[in-house]
Amino acid sequence: MLDHKKIFWISSYPRSGNTWLRLILCGLFFTKDGNLENLDILKKIPKLDSLNNFEFIKNISINDYNIIFDAKNYDEKTLITYSKYWIEAQKRIQIKEGRYSFFKTHNARIKLKKNYYTNELTTCGFIYISRDPRDVVLSYAKHMNTDINFTIDFLSNNQIMGNKKINNRMPEIILNWKDHYRSWKKFTIVPSLFLKYEDLLNDIEKEINKILIFFNTNFNININNKKEKINNIIKSTSFIKLKKIENKYGFFEKSEFSNFFRIGKKNQWVNKLNQNQKNLIEQSFKEQMIELKYL
Repeated sequence: MLDHKKIFWISSYPRSGNTWLRLILCGLFFTKDGNLENLDILKKIPKLDSLNNFEFIKNISINDYNIIFDAKNYDEKTLITYSKYWIEAQKRIQIKEGRYSFFKTHNARIKLKKNYYTNELTTCGFIYISRDPRDVVLSYAKHMNTDINFTIDFLSNNQIMGNKKINNRMPEIILNWKDHYRSWKKFTIVPSLFLKYEDLLNDIEKEINKILIFFNTNFNININNKKEKINNIIKSTSFIKLKKIENKYGFFEKSEFSNFFRIGKKNQWVNKLNQNQKNLIEQSFKEQMIELKYL
């Protein structure tokens, strides 16, 4: 029996620190000393959900293939068809080096017609990073060039991110902020590590050590040259350094509306959201915000 368990997911709701976390992991796993000279290293932790990873469907069902590949917009029919092949696409991933690979996702661990986005057959484990939704709203509004009230509504309702087919992109079903978090929280059959954006800001070295312990304890994966790597990762991923890199070289993941690395602070919402906006977010996500100590 083939072993398909080979994926480590780096999961988050959009604008929650996924890129920062991936840079830390790139420094740990894909450099000799933790120095990150540019952002191209992030291609070592790509999205799995791209059309080229689903080309195999053509040999299984030409009808399903056409539903997905001929669509200009991803509607419910397209998503249900697409979901039939989530796990098979993950099984078919070719690992170039070693026994496992990292993939970024903003997908909730959703279930469509009995098809989970991912499961224990393909997943070794995952790291989930969360961020205060009051700050996510501000960051996402800038990233998407939408107003704050519209963005609050977006976070509060089940959503598809990227429902228009552009280039090689597949849709991401992100749900609302609380259900996104809950969907991964319920995935308890594989090892997981839950981090917070705010904790990385407060003490990045402590959070990096949590990551190292997670991989060592659950998978017996040891990182060489840890002290030097941690020190260089901290320097390389400072927000000032990342802004300079983006300004000098650009960034392939940036929005057309805003720089990717803008401010990178916590509690911006205190002075930028009005009381009604704060109340809407806190009432919608109260249980999860209390659990994560945002309230």
